[in-house]
Amino acid sequence: MTQYPGGWNQDSGANGYNDATRPMQQSAPGSYAQQDYQNTGYQQQGYQQNYQTSGYQQSSQNPQNGYQNQYSGQGQNPQQEPKKKYGTGVVLTAALLAALVGGGVGAGVGGGIAASTSSNSSSVTGRNAGGSATNPTVVTDTAKKVLPSTVTVGSKLTDGNGVGTGEVLDNQGHILTNNHVVSTNGTQQSSRVEVRLHDGSIRVAKIVGTDVTSDLAVIKIDPSGLDLKPITFGDSSKVVPGETVVALGSPHNLQDTVTAGVISNTDRAAEAEKDGVYIPMIQTDAPVNHGNSGGPLVNSSGALVGINSQIESEGGGNEGIAYAIPSNYAKRISDEIISKGKATHGYLGANIESAPGQTNEGESRFFPDGVRVTNISSGSPAEKAGLQKGDVIVEADGHRIEQSKTLNGVVRAQAAGATVDMKIKRGSETKNIKVTLGDADNQH
Repeated sequence: MTQYPGGWNQDSGANGYNDATRPMQQSAPGSYAQQDYQNTGYQQQGYQQNYQTSGYQQSSQNPQNGYQNQYSGQGQNPQQEPKKKYGTGVVLTAALLAALVGGGVGAGVGGGIAASTSSNSSSVTGRNAGGSATNPTVVTDTAKKVLPSTVTVGSKLTDGNGVGTGEVLDNQGHILTNNHVVSTNGTQQSSRVEVRLHDGSIRVAKIVGTDVTSDLAVIKIDPSGLDLKPITFGDSSKVVPGETVVALGSPHNLQDTVTAGVISNTDRAAEAEKDGVYIPMIQTDAPVNHGNSGGPLVNSSGALVGINSQIESEGGGNEGIAYAIPSNYAKRISDEIISKGKATHGYLGANIESAPGQTNEGESRFFPDGVRVTNISSGSPAEKAGLQKGDVIVEADGHRIEQSKTLNGVVRAQAAGATVDMKIKRGSETKNIKVTLGDADNQH
C-alpha cells in the first residue's frame, strides 16, 4: 500500500503551524521543507520539531494522544523528504512525486523545454488515465467555446525556457497564469514572456504582477489588432464531485490540447510556492501534465472553475490526480493584482494542530478530524473573535475542516478584512463564531 509521510495525519500538512502569525517568507535550511517526516508511517519525532517556515510555528508541547513512533509501516529505513523545487516542474517526496505542471520540461535536470512544432488543430481526450469517460459531444462543444480564450505562455527563466498555459481575462490584454510559469523559485521573474493565441498570433507580454502565495500571475499583451475572447468565470463554490470538467492547455508544448474528466473532490489543500503555506485546491482526474500549468479547468458550460496547477504522481506524469486553484480564489487574486498591483491574504493568528478523530474505542490512530487551537496570538483576529486554546475548529467558510492544511487554505483564500464563519467544539458544546481576518502581509 502507499505509505504516506507523517503517520496518522497523513498529508495533513501544516500540523501545529499557526496560519499566518508571521509574514510569509521563503523556507530556510532546517525548516518544513527539510523536516524528518518518514515514508514508513508513524516515524515523526513526537511532534517536537520547531518549524519556522512561512510564518508557521510548530507547537512545542508533546501530544497526549500517543502518536509517537508507534508504527513502523513496512520497516523501511527512514528517509529525509527532499525540498520542493518550484519552477522546475517536479516536486519529490519520500513516497510520492507531486509535480507543478508548468515551467520547462526537464528544467533543473539538464535544461529547458525544447521548442516543438504544432498546428492549430486540437487534440481531444475524452477518457482519462483513471478510466472515467465523459460525453464527447459535451467536450467538443466546450472545447470550441474555450479554446479561443486559451493561450500558450513561453518564458525565459533562470534555469531554462518554460512553457505553460493561460486564459484571456479581458479585451485589454490581461492574461492569467501560474506564477511558476513566469518565475523561478517564486520570486525571480522571467526576463522575457511571449504569448501565442489560439489563432496563431504571437505577442510579447509584460508581467503586471505576481502572487507567490497563491501561485498566480497576471501578464499583459498589447491587444491592438487582436480579436481577444475573454474567458467566462464560473462559480467554483458550486462544483460538485462527479461533475464533468474539461482541461485545456499546452502539455509538453502540445498546444491547444483538450482533455476531460470529472471533479474528484472540492475540499483539497496543497502547498503553494511558499513552503509550508497551503491554498485551497479542487481535485480532478482530467489528464494534466507539464505545460498545463495556468490553464483553464472549465465545466460543461465552458465556465472557468479552476486554474490547473499541480499533479500528484509517482512517475512525474498524469496518474489521475491533479489540482486546480478554485476560480473564485483566482478571480479575487487577479482582480487585486490588476487594480492594486498586489493581492492580500487572510490572517487568523492562532497556532493549530490536527486533532484525532474519534472511534468507538477512543481516539483514532489514523484519521484526523478538525484542528485544535494550541495558542492564540495577543490582539489577533482569533482572540478578538473569542477563540480559545483547546477549541477544535471543525468547519470554516462552509468547508469541513479535517486537517490543519485545510484551515490554512481556507484562511489564505480570503482577502484581508474578510469575515469567515467558523464552527468550533469547546468541550461538549458546539459553537458558531465569526472571525474578521487580518492581513497576513502586515504581521511582524
